[in-house]
Amino acid sequence: MRKGFAVFLCLAVFLMVFSFAGAEEGYPADHNEGAETAVELPAYSYTGDDPIEGAIVTTVLTDGHADLFRKDPGSVVIPCPIVLKTVMNDETHAKVYGNFWILIYVKQGDILFNISGGENPAVVTLENADGEWRVSAMEEAGDGDDYVADIKRFADGDKELEEQYFASADLMSEQNQEIRTRFIREYVKANELDITAYQDYGWDPVALGEE
Repeated sequence: MRKGFAVFLCLAVFLMVFSFAGAEEGYPADHNEGAETAVELPAYSYTGDDPIEGAIVTTVLTDGHADLFRKDPGSVVIPCPIVLKTVMNDETHAKVYGNFWILIYVKQGDILFNISGGENPAVVTLENADGEWRVSAMEEAGDGDDYVADIKRFADGDKELEEQYFASADLMSEQNQEIRTRFIREYVKANELDITAYQDYGWDPVALGEE
């Protein structure tokens, strides 16, 4: 991420943005007051049944992307991969267009509180070798003017895909929130945690609900 991951939380005409460079400034010093940091939250591990999605998530979590963001003692990194389009070139080669969010949380009571994170619009190339999908390349959108230019280049004239890329920057949209909630819910279930909701600074908690 050689570009600033920006977190876009939109509601009507209100837009709240922070970049990884200013992530700590986005929260008051006492934002994690009461957070349960004595015990580490379990590390996230993909538990879904989509091997291509799983390969992308594993790569994003282990290739240094998460190191760009603020972490507190006991925090956990949970991805939110918004897959926009998958092209199967053949049985062993695939290209995935999407926005692969990384979000970091601490535990406050029965809530996972988001302390930092951001987006990563990209095109990911994968190869299936010996029955296992692996990421062979990931091209990411740049910063500033490059952000828009790169997304247009990724879409290559596909206006619907282009619009989906820009829409994927809004985690408050119903569709994107559903993906985020699913990944958090699966993490909580897999680790048998007493978590009922997650929350962003300045926003109401979002209940995990039932599957």
